Amino acid sequence: MPRTGEQSEHKPAIRSDRFFKLHNFWFFATREGAAVGPFDSKEGAVQAVSDYVEFVQKAGPEALDFFTSEARYAV
Repeated sequence: MPRTGEQSEHKPAIRSDRFFKLHNFWFFATREGAAVGPFDSKEGAVQAVSDYVEFVQKAGPEALDFFTSEARYAV
């Protein structure tokens, strides 16, 4: 699926799979390089991407700082 601003008649560059499994839990990687998860299944991670995209569209810049690869937060 083309990203916003991409022209649909051109094939996008190869994108790596944004889903990965670590210690029996699933995560997805954002374009910014952050890992979001854990999820019990890949299907759960896939569903969470839609929620994440909706969040990004509605959130302010300070909320999005949490999802940058430079962010350092304890969990």
